[in-house]
Amino acid sequence: MTKSLAIEREFGSGGREIGKLVSELAGIPYYDGNLMVKVAKEKGISLDLLKEYDEKNTGSILYNIALFASYNQGTNQSKIYELYYEVQKAIKNLAKSGPAVFVGRCSTELLKDSGRSVSVYIYSSDMKKRIERIMRTESVSEAEAKKMMERKDRQRSDYFKYWTEKNWKDRGNYDMELNTSTLPPEECAQILLRAMGVN
Repeated sequence: MTKSLAIEREFGSGGREIGKLVSELAGIPYYDGNLMVKVAKEKGISLDLLKEYDEKNTGSILYNIALFASYNQGTNQSKIYELYYEVQKAIKNLAKSGPAVFVGRCSTELLKDSGRSVSVYIYSSDMKKRIERIMRTESVSEAEAKKMMERKDRQRSDYFKYWTEKNWKDRGNYDMELNTSTLPPEECAQILLRAMGVN
């Protein structure tokens, strides 16, 4: 039986590229942050609100206070809380309907106990390679790439911590870790396909 793949990844590590490659080679669906946008539209939640409160703000003290204070008042923060659980439900239901690739959104934790998924943390131990990749994919300067890398990793770590109460980089959270500073995307994809049971 082919299993789903759940990915957490450092910004600039190539995790999204690897996820898409696995999806193409295995012939299974691919889901990333666009899934949250889709669910938000279905629930009538403002995309501007989503942009404001998504990975950017979770984990901050002010956000936690605002979320707690407004939970029973039907305000914007409670909608974000509702949205997270709708996305959580969507990921679980999609995984039940058949194997797929899920990137981010705490999917590694959401699918952990299903028995039908493989979880991986994709990182790069070579900062220079990460920065070069970001410069190439985002069309930014070296200085901007470094700032983006630090900011995105902090946001992802805070997001993961906020919703799971776990350390994003803790290897105990995952079935495996792949270092893209030594493994090219194609090799990473092949390792993951084997782990998923793809023939």
